[in-house]
Amino acid sequence: MKQKSVYKCAICKKVIEILNPGAPETICCGQAMNLMEEKTADWKGEKHVPKITIEGNKVTVDVGVSMGTPHPMTEEHYIMWIELICKDNCYKRKFLKPGDEPKATFVVADIEVVGAREYCNLHGLWKS
Repeated sequence: MKQKSVYKCAICKKVIEILNPGAPETICCGQAMNLMEEKTADWKGEKHVPKITIEGNKVTVDVGVSMGTPHPMTEEHYIMWIELICKDNCYKRKFLKPGDEPKATFVVADIEVVGAREYCNLHGLWKS
């Protein structure tokens, strides 16, 4: 188990992120939670891989918006959060809800960006 790993309970669907690794196993609803692997290639024609655009000190991360096919944002299927990862373990996150645009803009002091992640409530964790 390592810092920033994301886990999901197969029973209640709770999603957690590890901030301080401790016990070797994370338990929920009486069983081990599933590690969400970071996927990096779009799947079945749906846009999931976050795209990063930098303009000055603003970094925008979107899921399909800049490609003309935004990820669905319905009650049944939506992006729960978008995270920007900068150098030196700097993380910025925006939580989204159904009806929001699958996009987040962050103001940063240093535009050296390492990557971005997003979490889809149906299809899991994706990384650029």
